[in-house]
Amino acid sequence: MARDFEVRVEGLRELRSAIRRAKDDDLRKELAQAHRETADVVAQPASRAAPHRSGRLARTVKPSASVKGAIVRAGRGKSVPYAGPIHFGWPKRHIKPNPFLFRTAAKKQDEYTEVFRDRITRLVRRALGS
Repeated sequence: MARDFEVRVEGLRELRSAIRRAKDDDLRKELAQAHRETADVVAQPASRAAPHRSGRLARTVKPSASVKGAIVRAGRGKSVPYAGPIHFGWPKRHIKPNPFLFRTAAKKQDEYTEVFRDRITRLVRRALGS
């Protein structure tokens, strides 16, 4: 099984470069917010899809974003050191993988693609209009 689930957007690198050259902090914040809203589409249902023995793993599923991209993380912190083995499995310990983050991302691909497309379109229109 793959260790990463990644979606690439053609032209995003060039858009980031253009925003950086424009030195417009509002555009940078808007791009980061577009990434955050995109990650939100996956984070909430992934939290519900996480295995629920105590609920701690599900509570650690959070969206994260920057100008560079959108990320959904799980298992941050010392209270949930088992997040990786749950998601990716651990054959030596007979733990089967439960890739709830990847499954949710795959199911929500059309939705987060639409959200991202909409936010980027608004950002570009605002940038060109100003």
